[in-house]
Amino acid sequence: MHTGCNTPKNGRGRGRGRRRRAYVLTQPLTVSLPPHSIWKSLMISTAGTVGKWKAMARPSLPSSLDSTLPGISREVLSVSMEPKYQCQQCKDILRKPFQAQCGHRFCVFCFKQLTSSGPIPCEACRAEGIFEEAMSMLNIAVAFPDNAARREIDSLPAKCRNDGCSWSGTLKEYEGQHEGRCDFERVKCEACQALILVSEKDRHNERECEARTLNCKYCKVAFNFKEIKAHDEICQKFPMQCKDCGKKKIPREKFQEHIKSCAKSKSACQFSEIGCRAVVDNGKQQEHEQTSVMEHLRLMLAALSSMRRRAEGAGEWQEDSGLGLYRGPEDAPPAGAHAVAHNAGRGGGPGVQQKVTALENIVCVLNREVERSALTMEALSRQHRLDQEKIENLANKVRQLERTLTMRDLQLADSEQSLRELQFCTFDGVFIWKIADFSRRRQDAVGGRAPAMFSPAFYSSKYGYKMCLRLYLNGDGTGRGTHLSLFFVVMRGKYDALLKWPFSQKVTLMLLDQNNREHIIDAFRPDVSSTSFQRPISEMNIASGCPLFCPLAKLAGKSSYLRDDTIFIKAIVDLTGL
Repeated sequence: MHTGCNTPKNGRGRGRGRRRRAYVLTQPLTVSLPPHSIWKSLMISTAGTVGKWKAMARPSLPSSLDSTLPGISREVLSVSMEPKYQCQQCKDILRKPFQAQCGHRFCVFCFKQLTSSGPIPCEACRAEGIFEEAMSMLNIAVAFPDNAARREIDSLPAKCRNDGCSWSGTLKEYEGQHEGRCDFERVKCEACQALILVSEKDRHNERECEARTLNCKYCKVAFNFKEIKAHDEICQKFPMQCKDCGKKKIPREKFQEHIKSCAKSKSACQFSEIGCRAVVDNGKQQEHEQTSVMEHLRLMLAALSSMRRRAEGAGEWQEDSGLGLYRGPEDAPPAGAHAVAHNAGRGGGPGVQQKVTALENIVCVLNREVERSALTMEALSRQHRLDQEKIENLANKVRQLERTLTMRDLQLADSEQSLRELQFCTFDGVFIWKIADFSRRRQDAVGGRAPAMFSPAFYSSKYGYKMCLRLYLNGDGTGRGTHLSLFFVVMRGKYDALLKWPFSQKVTLMLLDQNNREHIIDAFRPDVSSTSFQRPISEMNIASGCPLFCPLAKLAGKSSYLRDDTIFIKAIVDLTGL
């Protein structure tokens, strides 16, 4: 029973009134709405039904009615947008419209956001000045999908709003087929926030994005693209190159070890502390020490002399268990003892004299070592010269053998060529040319990789004319792309001086039917004025023959001329008159 329902002024029964109310609620877009006062009475009269809706409130929407997107941009419409198609929240075109109990429509996404924390007042009702506490509450439990409005919206004309895209259709087609898939749509890169085309998103993420994350290909550490140079400066696996020896791909963590052991890396002489200024390669340190022994001894003598002067001026040497120890002024004995020692020093104290004598003996020993080293070096130098002479003689022999091998290779190649010619050639003016692997050879001809091919040579007699055939599998000249082109070539032979010139024998060219029924035959007599038939002055004359020898169509399908991917061509030279 409906409580508090106002009876219509026209006196119609409540039953008829209920039927009219049902009609208005289910077709709000095609039937004019009643005045607000009637609408109010109608909505109040449905309070019982609303109560049932609340009792049957859905905890969640069906997947077909759910959406994670707000309204569709009004720029997509090809016509001006009517207010009834506008979402009251996002102000764009309704996407899967929902109608609240107050009659206002929202996108399902916007409505879910608004009511996520529970029922709230409808701001649209307040803006229109029709807010009522009971009816103007937005509640997911009593709202319903407005399918009539959705059908009307789906049929609206639409166009793509992206520059450069010419797509057009209905709004339903846009939402289902084009939205989010347009190659001209610009999206924001999540990393660098730049606007990019959807079609270029993958390339941008992989190659162009300034904020993309990369993994170092050396140490596998992840870092930002902007930091690539800074990372390369500290990466312990980064490959470095030694400037001295040229070795590459040395990990930074092992570079210092390489510098210490690199034979071409330069370092100071170990006698630099006593004055040697030489900077030599690591690999030549020993050689430098051997060649500079006298210089190092002079530097050592000067250092020892300096130490002696300092010892005489500021202290004295003290013998302690056979070790020479220097005593400074602060360690001096009492005044009386110091005076005695000083007087002894004036006359060359025994401690100092013994030390100097020991140092002189060391220098003598070193001099003898230097002399022995010099003799050894001289002997090694002589041996080195002898070895170099032997190496040079051996290198000359190797070069001579290489020249001999090259000549033998050339002779072998000539022999193989002669053998091949003897294997296939004939000496009676009749030659049959078998061409296998026809399909691949023709593809090479079509692609321009091998447009022509030559047959082995054949002869009119053992001491007669030398000839060959030239075949274009994709045609040549007027037959290009449509015919096989076959030409006859006169070659330079060993006995040309004994033959009659120009060449004037009749030539017959044949493509053999492998069923032996109908051969393709073409014959011609040479033009004796043509250079093609004069005595050859180069390896072979210009080819002459039939550019339209055989249509390629005859070789298509199950052709009797082409079996097992092989064709046979026959040439007959008329020997009459020879």
